[in-house]
Amino acid sequence: MASQVLARKWRPHDFESVVGQEPVVQALTHALRENRLHHAYLFTGTRGVGKTTLSRILAKSLNCVGPDGKGGVTDHPCGVCEACRAIDEGRFVDYIEMDAASNRSVEEMTALLEQAMYAPTNARYKVYMIDEVHQLTSHAFNAMLKTLEEPPEYVKFILATTDPQKVPVTVLSRCLQFNLKNVSPQTVAEHMAHILKEENIQAEPAALKLLGVGARGSMRDGLSLLDQAIAFAGDKPITLESVREMLGMMDSDVLIKLLGYLAEGKAHEMMQVAEQMSMRSLSFSQAIRDLASILHKIALAQFDVASIAADDMDREAILTLARTFTPQEVQLYYQIALNARADMNLAPDEYAGFTMALLRMLAFKPAGSVQVKLPERFKPQSAKETEQGAAQMPPSQPSAQSQEQKTAPETEKKADAEPAPWEEASLGESDRSSRLEPTPPQKEEKKVSEPSAIEEDDPPFVDDYDEYASQMQDPIEDFGYVSTSVEPSSADTQTAEDESFADQYDYAEDYDQIPEFTEVGKRWYEKLRYTYPATYAKDILERSECVSIEGDLIKLRIDPLYENRLKNQKAMLSVQRIVDPLFGRRMRFEFELETPRSRTISQERARLKKEQKKAQEAERKKNKFVTITDEAERKEAIEALKRTPLARTVMRRFNARIDPMSVKKKVS
Repeated sequence: MASQVLARKWRPHDFESVVGQEPVVQALTHALRENRLHHAYLFTGTRGVGKTTLSRILAKSLNCVGPDGKGGVTDHPCGVCEACRAIDEGRFVDYIEMDAASNRSVEEMTALLEQAMYAPTNARYKVYMIDEVHQLTSHAFNAMLKTLEEPPEYVKFILATTDPQKVPVTVLSRCLQFNLKNVSPQTVAEHMAHILKEENIQAEPAALKLLGVGARGSMRDGLSLLDQAIAFAGDKPITLESVREMLGMMDSDVLIKLLGYLAEGKAHEMMQVAEQMSMRSLSFSQAIRDLASILHKIALAQFDVASIAADDMDREAILTLARTFTPQEVQLYYQIALNARADMNLAPDEYAGFTMALLRMLAFKPAGSVQVKLPERFKPQSAKETEQGAAQMPPSQPSAQSQEQKTAPETEKKADAEPAPWEEASLGESDRSSRLEPTPPQKEEKKVSEPSAIEEDDPPFVDDYDEYASQMQDPIEDFGYVSTSVEPSSADTQTAEDESFADQYDYAEDYDQIPEFTEVGKRWYEKLRYTYPATYAKDILERSECVSIEGDLIKLRIDPLYENRLKNQKAMLSVQRIVDPLFGRRMRFEFELETPRSRTISQERARLKKEQKKAQEAERKKNKFVTITDEAERKEAIEALKRTPLARTVMRRFNARIDPMSVKKKVS
C-alpha cells in the first residue's frame, strides 16, 4: 500500500488536534457549546495554517449525530458516525467544497445558490465551503450578497481566503471573521517531534528547529519539508547537516566567521569564503537572509542579552560579536543585508549580489566610527620635514616659517597632523584655529591662527546659519563703527590723507594707479580665481593682499577697515573651507592690519569687468543698425526672421506679428 504524505496523514480531525490556532479554536468551541451559531464564517490566513481543516471540523460539529445516532451540535465530533466519516473521506453530499479560483463566474455562483434553496439530504445543515473566495468576480460577489445575508436556516457558508483585502466590504460585514495566525517555528518543530515519535523516526532537535524556520509560518509547508528530509536521510536519522545540505543552507559558523573577518577588515578572506560557498552551490539568497538573522541576534544581544536563548548553539559567538561591533555598525550592516535581498534579482548573478553586499559592509562605516585617512599627497608636512626643507634653502634667504617653528611650543608642532576642518568639522563649527580673538585696531598688528586638537567623539553640530539672511547684514561702512562729530586734530591730518588715498586706491577709476600683482599675489589670484565666496569671507579673501605663502602658513595684509570681518567665526570657517581644498592640506593664516600695497583680487575683478564693459561699448558703437528702406530687401529680411525658432515660438504663443518698420540691418 502506498504511503500517505504527512500533511494529509496527520491532518487534525477535531478541535483538540489543531496546532497553533488556540484563539480561533476557543471561539468556535464556545459558540458550538452554547449553540450561538452564525450563518457565515470567514477564515483568513496564509497557506497551510488550517483554514480547510477547521472548515471540515466545523462541518462535522454541525452535522455529528454521535455513535448512537441521537447526538446534536457539539464541539467534540465523534468521528465514527456516518456524517463524520463521510466528511473526512470527502463524500458527504451536504458538505460542498468549491474552489473559487476555477469556479469564479456569476453563472457558477448562481447555480450554487439555486441548489442552496433545497433542504439537506441526510444532514442537519447544508454547508458550503468556498476556498480562495477573493478570486470570485465582482458580479459573482454581488449575486451572493442577498443569500449570504439571509440564507435558509439549514444553510451555513464557510469562506476561506489568503487575501482578505480583495474581499468586498459588503461580504466581510455579513461574515464572522477569524484570522488564523502564522505558526511559530518552535510550534512547528514540536509538532514534527511528536509526529516522528509516532512514526518511529529519529531526528536531531536542531534539525527540526531548522525545518520549523524553513516552514515560514505554514504547518503544511513544514510537514512537506519533513517528508523531504526523511527521504533525503533514508534509513538514517535526520541530522542538522543533512537538512542544511537539503535546503542549500550553510553552517552558521561560516557566517559567524564571515562577520569576524568583517570586524577585522579582511576583504580577501571574506571573498575566499564566498568563493567556497559558490563551489558548494549554496544559495546566496538564503545566505544573505541568514546573515541578516544573525545580525538581528547581535543587535538584540547588545541591548538585551537575555533575549538570546540559552540553548542557542551560536550564543557565545553572537555575544562575542556583540562586544566587537558597535550598535551603529550592526544597524548599518543589517540595512545593507536587507537591501541586498531586495536587489538580488537585479544583480548579474547571486554571487555578485552577495559579494557586493559584503564589500558595502567593508566600504561604509557609520559617521564617527572611524578616523578619515587622507591620501599621501594630502598629508601635511611634519615639523621635522619643514625644518629639513628650511635647512636646504640658501643662506641669503632665511625662512621665517622655520624660525617660528623652532621657537613654537611643542603643542603647536603636533597640531600639523590634525585633519582639516573640511574633513571633520560640521558646517558652522570651526576649531580654535579659525577663531580669532578680538583685539583693538592698530596700524600694524599680526594675528596668527593656530590649529588646536579636535576633541574626540565630537557631538554632532546643527548649524542655524542662514546663508540668505547673511546676505542681508549691515553694509561695510556701518559694521562696528559709530560716527562721531569730533573735529580732527592736526596730528590726525596724515591719517585722514592716508584713508582718503586708500579709498581712492581701492575704488580708483583709473586702474593705472593700481600697482601690479606680486609673484605670490598672482599665485594667490590664480588659486582663488574661480571661487566665489559670499559676504564676509569675500571681503577677507578678495580685499586682502597676499604677502607670502610658506609651507602651511599664508600671510595676508588687509585694511583695518575689515578688522571686524576677522572676528566673525562663520566667516573664518568659510575661509578655511575654501582655502584648504585648494592647497590639499590644513592651512594657517596670519593677518597684518595694514593698507594693501599691491593689487588685490577685488581690484583685479573690477578692472576686468570694466575692460569687458568698455569692449562691449566699443562693439556697440562699431556696429550701427539702420532701417531697411528697400521694400524687397525688407520682405526678404522679414521672411528670414520668421523662420527663426524664437520668432516662430513668440508668434505662435502670443499670436503676434512682426512690425515691418522695426526690422533693421546692421551696418559696420
